[in-house]
Amino acid sequence: MKRFSSAVLIGIALCTSGNDRSFAAGNRDANENIASTPTPEEAAIQAAYKARLAARAAADAGFFLGMTGDFNAARKKFSQAIELDPKFSPAYRLRADACVKMSDWAGAIVDLDTLIRLDPNYPEIFNERGFVRRQLGDLRGARDDFDRCIALGTDLPLAYGNRAEVEHMLGDDIAAAADIAHAQLLAATMPASTPSARKNRIQHASPGTGTSNNRKGITR
Repeated sequence: MKRFSSAVLIGIALCTSGNDRSFAAGNRDANENIASTPTPEEAAIQAAYKARLAARAAADAGFFLGMTGDFNAARKKFSQAIELDPKFSPAYRLRADACVKMSDWAGAIVDLDTLIRLDPNYPEIFNERGFVRRQLGDLRGARDDFDRCIALGTDLPLAYGNRAEVEHMLGDDIAAAADIAHAQLLAATMPASTPSARKNRIQHASPGTGTSNNRKGITR
């Protein structure tokens, strides 16, 4: 399963109103600054912004805990981030990765399902869920996810390699061989100098030796 991409802070533009200036009538000619009261809409935006910042901070703390190998503590931080901001999708992805590192396949499925509901057109998540489904023994479900990943236009050699492995396990060696050939073709055309190319390059040459995430740490 592919390494995860960065947990990116999604900026929220806040509309803030300036101070109203009130002029006194009659002999009161002094100007007085009166702080405006936020509208309900503005207050909601400000609250969402603060929640997003707090969620990002918790996710960052979890990320660094994962880098030390403490995946259980990292998962707790990602859960805290989700409680603070249930729409902060990077926290779900990082928590799913922590679950994978701990071989908690059922927990990973829950978060990957949520990510797919949030964005049903993100091919990489289908590749990751397919890997987890394979670990759970759901070979046909795994192949469906790899099919979806590829249908969405991914150029990841890993997706084709993962699907080839499942096809081989299902006895469809012809399809597996075709996917392996395509995976190797994609890997050969990737610029080897770029980090993403090195990360995504296919690592196996035949079905039955599938690849997954680098399990040394949670990555973004």
